[in-house]
Amino acid sequence: MKPLRPEDPGHLGPYRLVAQLGAGGMGRVYLATSPAGQTVAVKVIRPEMAEDKNFRIRFRREVAAAAAVGGTYTASVVDADPDAETPWLATTYIPGPTLAEAVAEHGPLPVQSVLALGAGMAEALTAVHAQGLVHRDLKPSNVLLAADGPRVIDFGIVRARDGYQLTATGGVFGSLEYMCPEQATGEPMGAEGDVFCLGSVLTFAACGHPPFDGAAAATLLYQVAHGWPDLAGVPEPLDKLISLCLAKDPALRISPDRLSAACAPGGVEQLLTESWLPAPVAASVARHQAAVMDLVSPPAVVPTAPDAPDTANSRAGADGGHGPRAEANFLGPTDPEKSEKSEKSEKLGKSDPATSVPRMHRRSPAHSGPSRRSILAAGTGVAVVGGVAALVAVLRKPRAHPASSLVPAPEPSWVYLSDPLLQAPAVFSDSTALLKARPGTMICLDLDNGSRPKWIYQGISLSPTPVLLTDGAAVALGTGATVIGVDPASGSERFTLDFGADFQFDQLLGAYEGFSVSVLGARLERQSAEQGVATSTDAVFGVDLQARQARVIPISPEDVGIRLQPVVTSDYFVYADGLRNVSVRSTRDAGALRWRHPVGYDLRPGLAVLGQTVFAIGSELIALELSTGRLRWRAKPKHGLFASLGVGGNTVYTIGNDPYGVYAFNAANGSQRWFCETPRLDGDHPVAVGPHAVYAAALENKNGFFAIEAVSGRLRWNFTDGRDTGVNGWQISCDRDGHLVAHHYDRVYGLPNT
Repeated sequence: MKPLRPEDPGHLGPYRLVAQLGAGGMGRVYLATSPAGQTVAVKVIRPEMAEDKNFRIRFRREVAAAAAVGGTYTASVVDADPDAETPWLATTYIPGPTLAEAVAEHGPLPVQSVLALGAGMAEALTAVHAQGLVHRDLKPSNVLLAADGPRVIDFGIVRARDGYQLTATGGVFGSLEYMCPEQATGEPMGAEGDVFCLGSVLTFAACGHPPFDGAAAATLLYQVAHGWPDLAGVPEPLDKLISLCLAKDPALRISPDRLSAACAPGGVEQLLTESWLPAPVAASVARHQAAVMDLVSPPAVVPTAPDAPDTANSRAGADGGHGPRAEANFLGPTDPEKSEKSEKSEKLGKSDPATSVPRMHRRSPAHSGPSRRSILAAGTGVAVVGGVAALVAVLRKPRAHPASSLVPAPEPSWVYLSDPLLQAPAVFSDSTALLKARPGTMICLDLDNGSRPKWIYQGISLSPTPVLLTDGAAVALGTGATVIGVDPASGSERFTLDFGADFQFDQLLGAYEGFSVSVLGARLERQSAEQGVATSTDAVFGVDLQARQARVIPISPEDVGIRLQPVVTSDYFVYADGLRNVSVRSTRDAGALRWRHPVGYDLRPGLAVLGQTVFAIGSELIALELSTGRLRWRAKPKHGLFASLGVGGNTVYTIGNDPYGVYAFNAANGSQRWFCETPRLDGDHPVAVGPHAVYAAALENKNGFFAIEAVSGRLRWNFTDGRDTGVNGWQISCDRDGHLVAHHYDRVYGLPNT
């Protein structure tokens, strides 16, 4: 923000200009106030461009397109005069930094903030696309962060689907790092291209850099069109959500409304609380608001006439160029009364055990009331009313899908209503189940009646891996490089080990030797305290909880960037590496490589170990000797691929995808015991194995999960609560006594021993 110059106008239409916000190739943007005191951003077109008849036609269309778009997460058009001698457009001013400025100053945003950002931006795209428009230039500098949510701005190069271009002709539009493949190759770009760009923006928000890089423009464009995105620093579940945006094929990208539902199944408004931004960014927003208030407050001396000589410089004062910033906002509703209203529906209340449940840290209160997006996330039907999709949902009692071959699913013994749960299965400890939830809690539920927690511990990270039971504690990660141990019986803290600012711990990978854990993270190398992090090296850490020591085991170059899901035993670290190998390292000897077994095809990341045998899957199922890597046997599916594994007793279970179903193989010799054909299954989750049945999640989470008899392979029942919660799939756990605990977004179901 800069003071007005002598040559700047004092007024445009009814608006008094108070400061200059920015300038570009087509004109300048000013901060201004209306006679009623409303603060606006006014875009003024350069005189030489205003003389161009064709440009005036395009600008008139731009104004009409912007005025037609509504939505909470865009900036509203409040006034315009495209036919004036100096054409101008006024939009609501949004006080706050851009996403680019916030990340540059404060670093990447936390997971919860990125989820809220993604939901809000997806809502904005839904509004844009509903008018037949495409933004075409989504990037961090075109996203403003306000106290009440993000705003997508600068629709200066939007293009209508009927083919007319609104502000220029020819050339390549968009910012190279945030282009979609269609833009990079010169193909027509539709609404799906905006979704790809949104995925790139969310990558930047989550890890501080775009998903594609290149030293030269041609290299960068090639990477956008053909390369794999770099999501190594993006935490779960953001990596999965972003991957759904970054599909090279436009037809395979997630739609904006489903992306919003996936980011915020309970509704974007429930994420956009007063604390949706981290404290340093929220403070920056407050500074923007205060600076603008100082500028737009009525001057001490009343001007003699509206067109008196301009004195805006003296009113605005010097700002040094670091004050609030806005860009021309080119869409929004023309009538504030048309802003979207919340829909009303009943919603099951969340259990609030505050009066009786021991809490190791105070928990923030739950937000009540459903939003439009919560109705979409739980939607069971769609009706079109007045051109707007009214999505109607009914929260249904958990039930089985009717099918003549299935018996009724068991009724839950209990249900616990929770904050959103992390995508990690429950872990069993002495007749209790331990789970992890947002905003960073470990929850203990009694298996006999888990409707109210036995205890809740708050203060863990959002690492998407299960709680580990080792050294007599329930172990989870904290912030930075912290390992926390909690007493599984009482929930009291047993230890907190902080390994300092030179490390970053991201995921617990496994436990071994009864007192050690394996952690995926990074070793940070700093030039100085003032300069912060210079470089980081991905690493696996062996953390000795008794000696309070962390041994760094550098990951091989071919293993960087892959999804590590190792099996960790007392002696071995077993995983699928980045070069189509099953690899085994020592948990001692600085992680020395024991053996590698090349398979020649892409492996699924999840392996299994049963006794002294390693099982790996892809286009086939192979059994390898744990100590040497020698092939014991292999088995192939009827068609297609094997997708996920589960082991129990002397049987290996795996999901096949053509046809969908579950296979059972003899673990000793690979002979097939049975195959149970099912509806489509989710191959990203392992098969849960109990003493009498195995369980597999449906591909669409609204369809729940299936139970299959372990001995006969007969499909028994299908359990579901009927809710579509985006990418928040079912997590299923079963202990050796047959207790079954399944959780789905914000609900935990305890099912009877069957």
